[in-house]
Amino acid sequence: MDVQIQRSTVIAASEPTSKPLELPLTVFDRYASDLHIAVLFAFSPPIPMNSDIIDALTKTLLLHFPTLAARLDGLRHRPCLILGGGGDGALVVEAAVDSILEDHLPILPSEKMTRFHPSCTDPAKLLQVQLTRFRCGGLVVGVTAHHRVADGQSMSNFYVAWGRIARGLPINRIPGYDISWLRPRFPPKLEFEHWGVEFVPVPPHSTKPFPLELAQVEPTKIANVLLRYSHEFIESELKASLRERFTTFEVLLAHVWRKLTAVRGLSHGETTKGRVTVNGRRRLRPPVADEFVGNLVICAHTSATVGELMDGGLAGAARRVREGVRRIDDAYFRSVIDFGEEYKEAELVPVYEREGNLLSPNMEAESWLGFQFQEMDFGGGTLRAFIPSWVPVEGLVIFLPSLAEEGGVNVMVALLQEDAEILKTISHTLS
Repeated sequence: MDVQIQRSTVIAASEPTSKPLELPLTVFDRYASDLHIAVLFAFSPPIPMNSDIIDALTKTLLLHFPTLAARLDGLRHRPCLILGGGGDGALVVEAAVDSILEDHLPILPSEKMTRFHPSCTDPAKLLQVQLTRFRCGGLVVGVTAHHRVADGQSMSNFYVAWGRIARGLPINRIPGYDISWLRPRFPPKLEFEHWGVEFVPVPPHSTKPFPLELAQVEPTKIANVLLRYSHEFIESELKASLRERFTTFEVLLAHVWRKLTAVRGLSHGETTKGRVTVNGRRRLRPPVADEFVGNLVICAHTSATVGELMDGGLAGAARRVREGVRRIDDAYFRSVIDFGEEYKEAELVPVYEREGNLLSPNMEAESWLGFQFQEMDFGGGTLRAFIPSWVPVEGLVIFLPSLAEEGGVNVMVALLQEDAEILKTISHTLS
């Protein structure tokens, strides 16, 4: 598929002569990945003209999501976003493909999909958008956004707002930037250990031993598999086999974790760890509004030996997932907030930045099920696909809402190519 770049432009977010405003990153921003996350939306025709979509994007950024078009100064111990003063803005690329979108469906995550969005390895801006038109009028919208500016909840709100403004509608979820919930306790109360859990121990603040587990593999050896689980399979096959009640995420992650472990060929006594992202908006008391723009995510942890995971059955694995996630409650988030205040001048490095792109025997799971990505709508055509473009991190699992069926779930799993082929054959087996 030959993608022809036609033109590029930058949506300016401020006047070059305006006074810059510095917004220090919160502890949750500093815990977020220091990289761009790329997603693709595919729409069948008819779709509004590129100029109308870009005009709506400009309004969405300037009126409601200005931080997405800011600059990031990460060279200091306490990095910050900079609004104003020039140099900020969002990159917009327009491209074309001389073929019909229908011929390329279903769109699946792969290295080839990276041609539908600007580069993540050398990004020009914190937000980058590519509009790729097909001969039939279909459109693929590829977006990369820096994770330290916004988490999944924030980005899904942005996409919905962009679509509503393109359709001439008022946005129904007004973005919020109030961070009064981030106010630390006095004195700070660090109830949990965060050095070595969220952040790499840094002397003299912590002398806790931290093993370096840098495992690298050539990214091209990693395949992304999209597993489709119907509502009927989840309810009638997975949940119906259990005596306890679990959420869809708990039972499906437990199922995938066990399949992941099986195809990797790990030894019975080896330990496999699971890291699961937890949205703090509903965990904090009082809750933080879903409309908050920024980052408010911490990871839960769970583990088991391979023998315990496989011999304990689906219920045992689901129980481990549930217990790990439930530990990340209001008290835990408050402890993280106090930690961020106590060490705001320290160099905070997330623990996963000391890992490579080969997580085996471990995994990391992210759920996008509670977000509204599937509601992005410019008017006219139907949303035919929504996927991460390509994730070259072995062991990463992402849960996506199915566009084909209410209650269905698509699970993107990144694995070594040989393991991915095996996973395809056992992904729906119950043993």
